[in-house]
Amino acid sequence: MAEPNSDWWRTWFGPRYLALYDETLTERTPAEIDRLEALLQLRPPRRILDLPCGQGRHAIELARRGYEVTGMDISPYLIEIARQRARAADVQVRWLTGDMRQPIPGAKFDLILNLFTSFGYFAQDDDDRQVLAAAASMLTRGGRFVLEVINGERVMANFEERGWFTVGQSAVMEARTLDRSSQRMVVERTVNTPPDSETSVHTLRLYTGPQLEAVMRQAGFRRVDLHGDWGGESLQRDRSIAIVAVGSIG
Repeated sequence: MAEPNSDWWRTWFGPRYLALYDETLTERTPAEIDRLEALLQLRPPRRILDLPCGQGRHAIELARRGYEVTGMDISPYLIEIARQRARAADVQVRWLTGDMRQPIPGAKFDLILNLFTSFGYFAQDDDDRQVLAAAASMLTRGGRFVLEVINGERVMANFEERGWFTVGQSAVMEARTLDRSSQRMVVERTVNTPPDSETSVHTLRLYTGPQLEAVMRQAGFRRVDLHGDWGGESLQRDRSIAIVAVGSIG
């Protein structure tokens, strides 16, 4: 298996990513925001940062519901797609191209979102800590940060070297390796969408619930609540598919 580039995420989150996931993710977005609002007992007006925002699906849906929303992503391509879609939906969102390791100067938010396992991509753990510290620095007093990632403990306990699944009309096959000492998983992903086939290599730093809570507290979050799903169920360490961590700075 080829080794991924340390900054593989700079090129993956563009047209290839959108072609594979866009239709499926668009369909499920309203229900995801319903669950977010229920879990946090969230109602407008609130200032929300979607970080990273990708093609803007969560940000646009939140703006449609009356929130004051900023979306930031490192991909100029996805930011332009998001801007076009917000215009088509007739909603106002502030779009920024930027690195989530760096806070937005002077910006303050009531809620910051990092969803759909958009955390753990960097080559060094310190970069992940920078993401958390940047988020903590941009929250208002009483503000919250919501981080949704795959449950690393479950992945490691049930690790499979190969897997496949379908997304729309595409068949996706994955070959995986796992370095348990660093908790880094490398995934060689082949996407078959007849008549085309394309292979890319990604890496993901896996986190358990306790590890995620620890690094969030180190970043300045005084309280961290861990859930195993958007319904607010308790995290089952080797059973929950996802970790939904809600951090507050006080």
